[in-house]
Amino acid sequence: MKLLIKTTLYYVIASLLFFIAAGFIIVYDFNNILDQEINNLLINSEEIVTTQIVNDIPLESLNNYEQVIEKTNSKAFLDKPSFKDTTRYDIIDDNFHKYRMLRVTRRIGNNYYDISIFRSLIQPNTLVKQVLLSLFSVFLGLLAFLIVSNLLISRKVWLPFKETLRTLNNYELGSTSPILLNKTSTQEFNQLNDIILAMTSKIKYDYINLKEFTENVAHEIQTPLAIIRRRCEKLLQQNDLNNDQTKSIMAIYNNCLRLSKVNKGLTLLTKIESGAYQVEKNVNLTQILISQIAHFQEMISLKNLTLNQEVKHEILHDINPELVVILFSNFIKNAINHNNDGGHIKISTKTGEIGFYNAAKNGPINPELFQRFKKSESNSLGLGLSIITKICRLHNIKLSYEYGNDTHKFRLLF
Repeated sequence: MKLLIKTTLYYVIASLLFFIAAGFIIVYDFNNILDQEINNLLINSEEIVTTQIVNDIPLESLNNYEQVIEKTNSKAFLDKPSFKDTTRYDIIDDNFHKYRMLRVTRRIGNNYYDISIFRSLIQPNTLVKQVLLSLFSVFLGLLAFLIVSNLLISRKVWLPFKETLRTLNNYELGSTSPILLNKTSTQEFNQLNDIILAMTSKIKYDYINLKEFTENVAHEIQTPLAIIRRRCEKLLQQNDLNNDQTKSIMAIYNNCLRLSKVNKGLTLLTKIESGAYQVEKNVNLTQILISQIAHFQEMISLKNLTLNQEVKHEILHDINPELVVILFSNFIKNAINHNNDGGHIKISTKTGEIGFYNAAKNGPINPELFQRFKKSESNSLGLGLSIITKICRLHNIKLSYEYGNDTHKFRLLF
């Protein structure tokens, strides 16, 4: 969920809770105010009626639906007005309505008058509906205002943050130019940029040191290995060696070759992980694949393997061309080395997909073989599938493996 949507949602929830609480408070206060106003209205009406009686206005002209005045001998309510809610039948709409009644007994001259004043009350349900409708209308207006204002304000406020993200996304660790982050008027964004600059400087420093260390180790190891190989080759050319000596020298020579390959493989993995290979846009994978198939054609023929080549669809992808060559060569070499005598190899392309299929020599592949130093045969380096996996992850390529009908099925999905 985006930050803007998340903050807006919190505002909406907080506003909704506020309006619900405000609705109850407003209805409660409005009822109290309305009750007080009706009571004051009844008292004023009673005072007017009392004045009219004092002025000898006939009771017949004063009595109506909303006020009833009668002479009485009772003194029970003398000067003690009482308020009561009651229902009365309305002949006009043939229905009962709720009224507030004031009743009081007044002594005017030598007579006592029982005065009853009625005023219609607003139905509570009607009041609640009106208040809730008004609050809901205000809430919808506020909601629209919050969404629009948040959108406009966030675009302005978060613009430096988005520029920082864009700069980081486009930054290449192997680039010689330093990362540039603009100063902003927001203190928190400036602090974030300072931390990012410090972190990237440290990461770049470590990256350069690691790169130099890897290159130095690779170079320093290759030199003594080359010397050992040459010495072994010279020793093997001597005619006075017995069988045991020859086997020992060959073991040294083969392990030297193996160590050299391991060194190259580890160096390659380190370079891939450190981002030493720059990505190029729209690399034609189909052309490189055809070139690699031709490169291994002789080896395929020597092992008496049948090659079914269905490479027709053009596939473009953002990737480093050198790594594509390594990727395809690893797949083809695996298909050749881990195949049956007289087996088959199929290489095909579809829209967004490249497939490598070969006859299985020893059943399905253990998932652990996709990790470093996991191998199925003693003469394997245990790095081939690890290199393939690393290249695929680096360039957003999905690697799929299936096994069926005694066939390994690798697919690269773009």
